[in-house]
Amino acid sequence: MTESTRKPSSGQRVAAFIANVGEGNKFKKMELFDAVPGVSQADRRMRDLREMGWVIDNYKVNPNISPDEYLVRKIGVRIDRGEPRPKTVRKGVAGAKRRRIFERDGHACKVCGAPAGQPFADEPSRIAVLTVGHIVPNARGGADDESNLRAECQRCGDESRDDTTDPPTPEQVFKRVQSVGGIKEKRRIFGWMQAGRREFDDTELAFVEWSRLPFDQQQDVMNRFAMQVMIDLEQ
Repeated sequence: MTESTRKPSSGQRVAAFIANVGEGNKFKKMELFDAVPGVSQADRRMRDLREMGWVIDNYKVNPNISPDEYLVRKIGVRIDRGEPRPKTVRKGVAGAKRRRIFERDGHACKVCGAPAGQPFADEPSRIAVLTVGHIVPNARGGADDESNLRAECQRCGDESRDDTTDPPTPEQVFKRVQSVGGIKEKRRIFGWMQAGRREFDDTELAFVEWSRLPFDQQQDVMNRFAMQVMIDLEQ
């Protein structure tokens, strides 16, 4: 099979769709999935484009767009047109350093608290696999020393690639925890700090599970729940 007749890869199909959206324009997550049917991880293929110069905002870094939207800020290497992929400079953290990071972080994800080798609380069918990630990415000047490294599960590692903001300063964090409501909430946060991980209560777990549904299913659950809330208020 020649290069010209070879079937486009999933990454090339995603790149072609986003390039067609064009710089400065928005698209919805469901539009991405509809444009590349049969690609179950189209959003991951989209994140892979960031290493090739593509800049695509989500709601975490751009408050002007909704949670189901993306904004194309810059089109990078056109792999859909056969442009060569850049050589990656990312190197995994291995050996003694990797073991030290895992031991320091209690063999659990420092973002969501999922223990290594255990099922996710909100997704029991999946097991948490840990890797070592950068708090501030190398691409934005982050160092490879251990103070800038943390244990991350595969889910949080994928999501952190979408975040292009620097972490807060210690003073900003201290002011934030000081401003938390009553003593009950402060004790709760302090308990998380002591444990080095956050534990979900039933309310948070319900929202986390809802947020992981596809957009159309989110809308269905939200609309049905709204009716239940209205009924409860009337009683």
